[in-house]
Amino acid sequence: MITKERLQQNVDKTKSDTKSALKLIFDSLNQGQQKKIIKIPEVELLLKRYGIIEDE
Repeated sequence: MITKERLQQNVDKTKSDTKSALKLIFDSLNQGQQKKIIKIPEVELLLKRYGIIEDE
């Protein structure tokens, strides 16, 4: 059985990996592409949730 601590470690690792992947993809876009993709509400929310972009 998995312990609470181990489960939390797995969750934290997954969140960190997801943030890194999102940042890599977002940073690979040019400024125009970034502005265009941020106009999609679901994408904007996701990028804000993971701290890739900040609330204005």
